[in-house]
Amino acid sequence: MFKSFRTNITFRLLFLIALVLALVYCAAKTEFYITMFILFVVIVLTVMDMVRYVDQTNKDFTAFLLGIKYDDFSATYSGHHKGKSFGAMYDAFNDINRKFLNIRAEKEANHQYLQTIVESVNVGLLCIDEGGGIFMMNKALQKLLNKPYLVHVDAFQQVHEGLHAAVKRIKTGERDMVKVELENKTMQLALQAAEFVLRDQKLKLISFHNIQGELEEQELDAWQKLIRILRHEIMNSIAPIVSLASTIDNMLADAPDGITDKEQSDDIRAAISAIRNRSEGLMHFTETYRNLTRLPPPKFQLVDANDLVERLRVLYQPVFEKNNIQFKTQLSQTPVIFQADVELIEQVIINIVKNAVDAIKGKEGPTISISTQRTKEGSAVIKIADNGKGIEKEKLAQVFVPFYTTKEEGSGIGLSLSRQIMRTHRGRISVQSVPGEGTVFTLRI
Repeated sequence: MFKSFRTNITFRLLFLIALVLALVYCAAKTEFYITMFILFVVIVLTVMDMVRYVDQTNKDFTAFLLGIKYDDFSATYSGHHKGKSFGAMYDAFNDINRKFLNIRAEKEANHQYLQTIVESVNVGLLCIDEGGGIFMMNKALQKLLNKPYLVHVDAFQQVHEGLHAAVKRIKTGERDMVKVELENKTMQLALQAAEFVLRDQKLKLISFHNIQGELEEQELDAWQKLIRILRHEIMNSIAPIVSLASTIDNMLADAPDGITDKEQSDDIRAAISAIRNRSEGLMHFTETYRNLTRLPPPKFQLVDANDLVERLRVLYQPVFEKNNIQFKTQLSQTPVIFQADVELIEQVIINIVKNAVDAIKGKEGPTISISTQRTKEGSAVIKIADNGKGIEKEKLAQVFVPFYTTKEEGSGIGLSLSRQIMRTHRGRISVQSVPGEGTVFTLRI
């Protein structure tokens, strides 16, 4: 009958006042007890109806809040019959519900999108909580391990002991390599970990990538490069020896009664001396190769990168002064502590600095700089830079190949040995160079 909430309340109040006045009048002026009883009942019913009418708004508001609490946004509200103010409030309720529905739809779409990506990538993904419970294990990892969905990280112990140990020990930002043999299939799994917080829960995401094929290709390529170098070095030594041996043989054949001529005798001695020298060179080459393949296991201890740089400065100060080299350092304000074999890591830095000294010979204003820092992931980083002649792009990929050198008196094992040392420390060594401007070597552990 009345569409306005205000009009409804006003009408009910006036009606209630009229009933009360009628009841008072009857009680004071008449003795119509039945009429008074009827008026009293009507007054009570009117009051109850008004309370119910007013309380309906509270019920709608309570229902709205409960819908938010239980994620139920399907309800719609209509309050225009109660007036403009209530109509605006119920419109706001409907707008909020629609907003929540849109947010839920977007959230669901994003979840489906990410789920599709996680299940489609060809890299195994494992997400675990702090207690070792498995939060997520994608299909690629299940296929890689040929196992169904696991519920706890300890279940990896039944899959492979080494893999279980690697999953438990790997930390944020670290990389690890595990050789796994499952059902007559050999895999080299590269693991990498990252941590994040989801709704106050700390989670670790570990990726598993089978790089067996890539390693086999690199191994074949490395063998081919090594064979070429070995062939080159051995042929350089064997060819003169064969030639000199043939010369001596011819000289002896031409003198069946023995060598009596002093000049021929001197030639034979010179040839034998040359053979001896080349043989010693070949022995030195094979000894160097043997040393390269017999790297001692590292003796780990806590090392400060800043202290390493200071030791190097003291060691090479005479060399820097002799060659007028400006040595600069940019050290971390705080100690950069990491686990390493001091002697081996120091040897790596010395190898790089030695090459830098050679690279800046003849350069105007020769400079070598070293910096240390700690990354957000916790890795220790040491950078050694020079402003020397740099390395050409096509030669940059060869600098870590054993026995590859561009120097006349270089052995070609320094950087190769340095890379092996870094690998035993589960670290990396990389190089960047611009011809004519300089070179930067980066050690990361």
